[in-house]
Formats: sequence, structure tokens, C-alpha cells
Amino acid sequence: MTLQSVSVEAVRQRVTGFVLAPSSPRPLGAFRIGVALILLAQTWMLSDGVLAIFGSRGLIQWTISEPMSAPWLPRLGTLAPVLQRLGISSDECVYALTLLYLLGLTGLLLGWRTRLSAFIAWLTHTTLINSGGMFAYGVEIFAHISLAYCVILPVGSAFSLDVRAGRASDAPSALATLALRVLQLHLCIVYLSTGIEKAVGVQWQSGEALWKALMQPLYGQFDFAWLASAPWLTKLATWSTLVIEIGYPLFIWPRQTRVPWVVLTLGLHLGIGLFMGLWLFSAIMAVLTFSVFGFAPLYQALLSWREGLARSKPALIA
Repeated sequence: MTLQSVSVEAVRQRVTGFVLAPSSPRPLGAFRIGVALILLAQTWMLSDGVLAIFGSRGLIQWTISEPMSAPWLPRLGTLAPVLQRLGISSDECVYALTLLYLLGLTGLLLGWRTRLSAFIAWLTHTTLINSGGMFAYGVEIFAHISLAYCVILPVGSAFSLDVRAGRASDAPSALATLALRVLQLHLCIVYLSTGIEKAVGVQWQSGEALWKALMQPLYGQFDFAWLASAPWLTKLATWSTLVIEIGYPLFIWPRQTRVPWVVLTLGLHLGIGLFMGLWLFSAIMAVLTFSVFGFAPLYQALLSWREGLARSKPALIA
């Protein structure tokens, strides 16, 4: 056997171990619970304006929104006429679909018939967003992606009623590792592409991007006019954002830098939520990073702390 063949075999084994070595599905369970909680909170926040957003006579009527909807995806404008034949009005159709969405999210949160619940939540979310897409922003994109992942990936294999009922196993598995790697690689692509796209912009290069965002009435939550006398601070914050996003795929993998980069990323999204008011977007991005990169180290640290505490008790008693 040649040295080259040994090297190739070693690389193959490392890649196979990286992708398929059995691991705990707990991070996937944390991902499922986090996504479901955020979308339930969003639905509660929008509950008073459901008809205004999605109704046929809402802020943007169906006659205007229908031509802008994706024709190959389900939408209220095509569903309502079918239900009207059964005596269900268009407003009742909106409420019924919203209720079905809530039931799907609740089932997803509890891990009850997880794939079915995730599919119901994904399908109803698709219908609602395709009907009221003019009100959607970044959070809807990642919510849609996350729900699709919940349909495909074994997110019900931890912290779920399916495990308690014996319909799923929480034992370490190769499928859990593969699912986790898919989520991790997807996040790395998202942050890297977003960071590069920002970095080619003149305002990000000059360090003015965050200043202009904070001063917009739509996003500004506080009076940051005083930053005009400290331009270095806005430049530092702007360029730090680029460093965190572009450096994400480089520093999130090594064990030495993973936890610090998770903390920096969570801090970034906390700042976006606090200073720009984009709490739902920040929350779902924070859940993604924490669950797929930060949950395992935290869980392991808690286990080590509990084991250390248990070992110290006999010594204290003695």
C-alpha cells in the first residue's frame, strides 16, 4: 500500500466520520422547539391583524396581491372559492387556515407526530406567505426553510412526545449527524454569502451602513444622532459585523473558537433586535446558530458541571 493510498483512505475516513459518525439528536430537538416557539410568538403578535394582512378586503386586497403570488404555490385566492361552495366565507377561510397553522406549530413544538405536524405548518405557512407576501421579510424566508427542514430531518428524535410514545428514538445516530451537518453547512453559506454581499457595498466599506440603518425611522429604535460626533464607533460596528459574518465559516468549526463565535453571532442578532426592532428575524437566526453550533457545547458543559457536583457531594458528606 502506497503512502498516497494511505493518505486518501485517511481523508475518506475523516470525511465519513465527520458526516456519518453517530451523534445525539438533541441539537435537532432544540432547533425544532426554538423554531416552533418563535413562529407561535409571531402568530400571537399578528393575531389581531390576520384579516388586515391576509383577508380578501385587507390592506392589500386579493385583486392586487393575486397577480404577485407564485402561481405554482397554494394561496388563499384559489382556496377560498373552493371552500365557499361549502358555505365557508373568505374570512372564515383565513381564520381556518391560521388555526390549522397554529395546530401544526403546536404539534411541532411538542414533537407529536413531528413530520406530519411540520408538514402541516410548512404547507399552511407557504399558503399564507404566498397570499400576503408583500408583508413578508427575512424572517419568513428562514421560517419557510426551517419548517421544510423540520419535515425532512429527524427533529422529533429528541425532547418530543414521539420519543416518549416510542415512535422515535433519541439514541445517537448517523442520520442525526448528517442532518446536523446539513444545517451547519447551510448556515455557513448563508453568513458567508451575506457578508460578502455586504462587503462589496460602498456604504459597508466606508463604515456608514449601520449609521444609515439606525437613523431610518423605520428601523431606528433610539436617537443615535450623537453618533455623528463619534464616526469611529459606527465604522467599528459596521466592520465588526462584516468580520463576524465573513469569519463565520472559518471560526465556527474549530473547538477553540466555536463558542466565542457563537457568542459573537448571538450578540450581533441581539443588537439587530434591540437597535433595529427586528426581533423575530434576530430570534430565528439566533436559534439556528445556537441549536446547531452552540447547544452541544453548552449541554456538554452542563453535564460536566453536574458530574463534578455529584462527585463533590460524597467528599462534602465525609
